[in-house]
Order: sequence, then C-alpha cells, then structure tokens
Amino acid sequence: MTGESDDPPMPSDEELTAFIDGELEEERRARLLDLMERDPAVAARVEHLSRASLPYGDAFRPLLDEAPTAELQRMLDGMATPPVGAALPSAANAVIPLTRRRLFGAIAASVAAGVLGDRLLTGLIGSGDTDDLADDDGGPDRERHWHGVVAQYMGLYTLETLGGATPGRDAQSAQLAALNRPLNLSLTPEAVEVAGAEFRRAQILAYDDMPLAQITYLDPRSGPLALCILRRPGTVRGVEQEMRGGQAIAYWNGPDHAALLIGRLPLPDLTAKAEAVKQRLAI
Repeated sequence: MTGESDDPPMPSDEELTAFIDGELEEERRARLLDLMERDPAVAARVEHLSRASLPYGDAFRPLLDEAPTAELQRMLDGMATPPVGAALPSAANAVIPLTRRRLFGAIAASVAAGVLGDRLLTGLIGSGDTDDLADDDGGPDRERHWHGVVAQYMGLYTLETLGGATPGRDAQSAQLAALNRPLNLSLTPEAVEVAGAEFRRAQILAYDDMPLAQITYLDPRSGPLALCILRRPGTVRGVEQEMRGGQAIAYWNGPDHAALLIGRLPLPDLTAKAEAVKQRLAI
C-alpha cells in the first residue's frame, strides 16, 4: 500500500458546469456520468452547481480578492433595469445575461461577474411590473406579478444568449433532476419538450421565497423561449394568454404549481405549445 487514496479527484467546478450546460465533448461527458454514478459527492456537486444560488464568492474568493472592486462597483451602480415594454437594444448591443461558463471565465479574469448577475436579477425581482401591483387585494393581477419579472428577464435574451449545441439527453436529465426536489416534480426531457424548439438549459431560481424553475429553449424562427414553473398553491386554471413587453405568455395553474411559456411567437402558436406541455406535465 502506498497510503494514497485510489478515489478519483473531484472534477473542477468549471468542468462540471460545462457538463451541466451540455458543453463537454462526448468522451468527457461519459466519464463524468460514470463518475457521478460511482461517487455520490460528485453527483451532489453537480446538483449544487445546477442551482442558481451557487455561492460564487466563496468558491472564487482568492480571485475575487484581486478584483478591482471599486471600479466594478461604479459600473454596477450605473446599471439600470429597463421597464417592461421599453425598446430593447439591438442584438449587437444587447446586454446578454452571463451563462455559467462565461461567468467562470469572467471571474478568472478578475471580473466579479457573479455579483453582476446577482445585481441584475435582484433588480428585476425588486422592481417587477408595477402594472401588476394595481390590484392589491390578492386578485388575478396580483397573482400574476411574477409574469412581469419573467418577461423583463426574458426581454434581455437574444439568439446569442442561447447559442451553442443542444445538450444531450443525459445532460438534460441531469439539469432537470436538480429542479425536481425543490419543485416536488419528476421532470424529464420528454415531459418538458416544446415542439419546434431546442432545449438549452434548466436552472432553479426563486421568486418571493418560492422555487422557480426556468427551462430555456431556442426556436429557430422566433428566438428564445422559456418554460417557467413556480411552486406555490393556488386556484386551478386552464391555459390563458397575455402579452407583456412584446412577448406572448401562455400560463396556467395547478393545485400546487403555476406555470407559463413565454416567447416572441404569435399567441395562438405559443398557446398550442403550452397546451401540449401542460398535458404532459399534469400540473
């Protein structure tokens, strides 16, 4: 005996994040899948990295200590959240939310991009859609306040935001598995499939302290789409439609969840897709 452990080393967070985002080549992806089956710690780390609440500051503290924080703070303080319905910049000049791969690269370059992303999303959730707040008695408008938050965030997405290859089924399953526990669901790639659109990624967020899943897709005709599922009790409602900021939303409620599909498709087309997803999800 040499006294050294035969256990394989824990893969880097960057490699695991690339796996979650479907950016690893086949050989490395297969190796990680095998390692996840044999090592619960690796599987747990993959689930943790799939969550939007990942503590980037702790993971990258040495690099963040070297970051030009004063200059970054000045940049962050100058950021403004566009109101719902405001004209968006062109694709060439649009503010594109950082993917996790871009985030790791930015942090490695001593740019506190994790703080940037958190600041942007916090600003959106904090501002919401003021039109929704007019009905303050708990009615339908108040109940749909989260639609405005989703619409604002999705309004920043471009074709480039969701570019790249479609993750394989194993990678999709791994991402969806990270959503199932907080949502108390059993999501599969087949259940969340949206006709005519390509799966891109799935992540868990939060709205008003309730788990909020975002599953994004790329429609070659209309651009980014998102299926969002909020875990909260409510009144059962069939699929209804609305427009926000030039985006179509088809939404419905189950006894324990609220869900919506959002994108820049004609409302009838989007609603048909939402009806099909609703039947498969049974929520």
